[in-house]
Amino acid sequence: MKVMTPKIPGKIIPLSLITLSIIYAAGLLNLSNTSAQITYSNMSTMELQEEVERLSQNGDVPFPMGMELIKRWTNNKVTIASY
Repeated sequence: MKVMTPKIPGKIIPLSLITLSIIYAAGLLNLSNTSAQITYSNMSTMELQEEVERLSQNGDVPFPMGMELIKRWTNNKVTIASY
């Protein structure tokens, strides 16, 4: 007598592994920095601007960091130094 195994779990497991691999590779899922919270309140505006510039060269600027810099620019009316 032949034992029938359900086909649905056999299809769902590989499909979910492939999906998670693609999401992780695309950078949409970040498992390494979930617990690290960076505060930018101790940095000066110039230090924050330099850090954003450095990180933006690789496209690694965290959204909250960019928003903090924009907030400081609009509140303090700081002019951006041109190079």
